Amino acid sequence: MKKSLLAALLVLVVVSAQDRPTISSPSGQIQGTVESCGLFCSYYSFKGIPYAQPPVGNLRFRNPDPHPGWSGVRDGSQHGAFCPQYELNTLEIIGDEDCLFLNVYTKELIGNRPVMVWIHGGAYSSGFGDADLYDPQKLVREDVVVVTINYRLGALGFLSTGDQYAQGNWGLKDCVEALRWVQKNIAAFGGDVNSVTIFGSSAGSSLVHFLYLSDMAQGLFHKAIAQSGTALAPFAFQPNPKFYADRLANIFGFSSDSAVYVDQLRTLPASSFVPFQEALYTVPVPRFLRPLDFAPSLEPASSPEPRALRDIPLNLIQSSQHSAPLILGYNDLEGSFFTTLELLVDQTVFGQFNDNPHLLVPFFWNINDNTPTSKAVSNAFQQHYFNGQPIGLALFFEWSKYYGDHQYLFPIHYTAKLHGRASAPVYYYQFSYDGDLNLYKKLLGITHPGAIHTDELPYMFELATQMGVEVPPGSHALIVSDRIVRMWTNFAKYSDPSPSTDQLLQNLIWPTLQEGSGEVTMLDIGQNLVVTDASSSEIFQLWQNLQNQYATNPFL
Repeated sequence: MKKSLLAALLVLVVVSAQDRPTISSPSGQIQGTVESCGLFCSYYSFKGIPYAQPPVGNLRFRNPDPHPGWSGVRDGSQHGAFCPQYELNTLEIIGDEDCLFLNVYTKELIGNRPVMVWIHGGAYSSGFGDADLYDPQKLVREDVVVVTINYRLGALGFLSTGDQYAQGNWGLKDCVEALRWVQKNIAAFGGDVNSVTIFGSSAGSSLVHFLYLSDMAQGLFHKAIAQSGTALAPFAFQPNPKFYADRLANIFGFSSDSAVYVDQLRTLPASSFVPFQEALYTVPVPRFLRPLDFAPSLEPASSPEPRALRDIPLNLIQSSQHSAPLILGYNDLEGSFFTTLELLVDQTVFGQFNDNPHLLVPFFWNINDNTPTSKAVSNAFQQHYFNGQPIGLALFFEWSKYYGDHQYLFPIHYTAKLHGRASAPVYYYQFSYDGDLNLYKKLLGITHPGAIHTDELPYMFELATQMGVEVPPGSHALIVSDRIVRMWTNFAKYSDPSPSTDQLLQNLIWPTLQEGSGEVTMLDIGQNLVVTDASSSEIFQLWQNLQNQYATNPFL
């Protein structure tokens, strides 16, 4: 009897998976698919939905126009095109300029479920929102609606002339347009327009933070999660975008007048821009410790279209009244991701830093080269991280620690402190777990303990299957994965990652920065969940003391 009942249930699951659900949204009808999220678990998938008009021709280097919708039934079984970028393994140029698509995943089509909108990373120059990288099944099992998006990349996404001819931030404003689409349409997918959480990693995390700071995005989301990136990260904000726009025009032999060359740049094939988009292979030393060429930037007052960024990030953090709850944090071994890949493409990096110690000095401290101040700062870092020895392979772990502290840990820590002074709840974390789902670390062959950049992603998204990795059924990594997913979806539902005692979360209540007993209260997500006082960290004390002593208008 039991066997026959089980067989009947399995047949029911198979039959359901063959259904092609069709929904009617304000943008039009779309037919999705039914996907599996485990035994007796399925969800609806709607892929390749256009949220803005193709940004081609005269719409290149302009704010996105909302998509007008479609007639008939749109097929939602396949993802839309990538935005133009390198395929990282072959350096083949892939993608299409008509790339402003999003995907929606939900367990139920009726009701009002919290919505989580994912913004991918990739140095503003690569990446996409497809399920190949961001399989949503872990999240949808917790009864939230997941949306993943594409946005314009590289020069096509972030070129700015610093004047009215190309005001910039196109990729950031694509994210805003996607959020507007969510407000208009997500109820048809069972989503709650009054409970939208934006979340992202790396450059996507910095975009989340820029959206958090932008007047243009206010009211389009209600909570934010920034994983390994903020607007204060050294790569995140370009203070002199016109220099790189002018240089690009010169490379193509165009006019030196932005009023002329912006239109000339509109005539080029989209693929022409990809070789000038930063990737690990092309960013000069010190890689990602200086602003990326094409990144978010300040939009001029003369802009002819609405502006996403009206001031520099530090001023926006300090002057704006932020009401949305925020989670932000980092992985404890961030730098090893970059330093390991860097050695594959450039063996000269150690010599360059040894020959020019000013490269160790954070640009966001505004310290001039060849000055006693520059020497004092570089000497302090050389002593602390390298014991005064030349940087080389023998100090590779120390080099990786310095790199991660410079690129991520200190800027994120400083961002957390600044936001902790506001009234909106701020939750600060460190992800330090090292286990079976640290897939990127395993892929790169890194053996030092800790979590490298992007290592948290397989704990949130179902990446093990995509990467051909089998995780033992009893692995503790699965518990850590369940914990992260529970806290992140709790936050989406309740604006609090631990709203009540929960055995999965070890009955821990994650305090906000405002509630903590320490100056900077942080949750360490490791083997266990442990609340600590980050202000007692030797690393943060070193960086803060050096900033206080030597920096000139830091982060300005």
